[in-house]
Amino acid sequence: MQNQTYTLDYIKRQAKNLKKERGITHTQALELTAKANGFSNWMHCQKVLSQQTIREVKTEIVKELLQLSFTDWLKKHKNRNSPLGDLASDMLGDKTWPSYDTLEEYRGYLNLGRNASLAAIEALDNAWKSYKGYLRRKNSHNPSKPKPTTPKPKNHDPRVITFVSNVTPIHYSKRTIEKFNVGDKAWISWDGRKAIPVTVLEVDDRTYNFRIERPLKKAGDQYHLFLDEVRSTPELACLNRRTS
Repeated sequence: MQNQTYTLDYIKRQAKNLKKERGITHTQALELTAKANGFSNWMHCQKVLSQQTIREVKTEIVKELLQLSFTDWLKKHKNRNSPLGDLASDMLGDKTWPSYDTLEEYRGYLNLGRNASLAAIEALDNAWKSYKGYLRRKNSHNPSKPKPTTPKPKNHDPRVITFVSNVTPIHYSKRTIEKFNVGDKAWISWDGRKAIPVTVLEVDDRTYNFRIERPLKKAGDQYHLFLDEVRSTPELACLNRRTS
């Protein structure tokens, strides 16, 4: 019997059912259930499974500590023609750029250490929201689920609709434009809460024409939006939602 696969909650549920079936006490049910699952007694069962839980918690803590830092995430956007890209470039040119854990610390560094402009602070705030959104999406993946073995279509786009919270769309007069080429992946938002993955098809001096990738029932539909309404991340898409 491989008792490592069980949890205390699982054993307790079994004991509860056994108690009802046999009309015995809760303590007796726990003892019998523990032995039936390969343990010496209920005390032994508690000790083993409690230690297993502690190990699992420690593993999760280690994973969290090893997650991509804000600085490393920001480096990935250095070639963006946007405020995010400008912030990444400035960071790479700053030999004293710190490694912090909170947005407040980075804001303090730009305000006090670099006397940064309001635009730079706004770019930092938006970058931090995108970074946190990236971590949430990454950590929401369940590694225990088996990976699909069905081969993906050649042009498969793995992105899905993303819901973004705590974002207030900015006024169109304060928006900037991100540069995309034909074939680039991007995001748009109709309502400032839901970000939709798209692929850029055409570019002119005012608009991007794009193909919807999700939801699947609308995949392939084509639309166009102004240049400042098509963005590189779900968070930025919601900040720069379609104007009425």
